[in-house]
Amino acid sequence: MAARRPMAAPNARAARMSGAAFAVAGAIAVLAGVLSVLAGVPAQAHDLTPLAGPGEVLSRFGEMAPLLSAGIAAIVAVGVAGLLVGRRLEPQAAVTELLVLALVMEVCIGAATSRVGHAADGGVLMATVVCLMGGVGVVAGALISALGRE
Repeated sequence: MAARRPMAAPNARAARMSGAAFAVAGAIAVLAGVLSVLAGVPAQAHDLTPLAGPGEVLSRFGEMAPLLSAGIAAIVAVGVAGLLVGRRLEPQAAVTELLVLALVMEVCIGAATSRVGHAADGGVLMATVVCLMGGVGVVAGALISALGRE
């Protein structure tokens, strides 16, 4: 006699796919915002000039660290979303990881806002707001995945 495997809720696959899509879109928004600030695309990011050499890395690491941390968390969130879609990661574990990564993104961008979000015309502030909304997108993706009841 074959063992009966419990079936997942009918919306489990759709929730997993939708949650991963939201998480990836949010992570891409965070990456775009971080890269635009680090690359100095907003003209107001002039105080974050490119590094002059290897010796300057340590002296300026404090101003770049929160942005780099948020970017790394966004890359990891894309990986977790990929594992969620590929069913290589349990949905509840993926939800927990996505929530933690979103929290890391929000805290890091919040810390960087005091450094780069002071432009009078809002060019850099707009990039930091995009990053914050991207983190909210990752939270939404995690919550959608949690509602799948798989």
